[in-house]
Amino acid sequence: MTTEFTPDDELSSTEEFEAALGRVILAALENDIDPLGTWEYRADKGSDMEVMVVELAD
Repeated sequence: MTTEFTPDDELSSTEEFEAALGRVILAALENDIDPLGTWEYRADKGSDMEVMVVELAD
């Protein structure tokens, strides 16, 4: 799998963050990875985060 975003890229707006997050979720779905649930991100620097992904009702 390839991606246009690398850790060295900078996000300079909320819109860019949302687009990057959307690409990650779409890539997961396309590769049969269930993104739903709670995910922990442990950072080497800065704050650790917990993210919850839920499917929205139509």
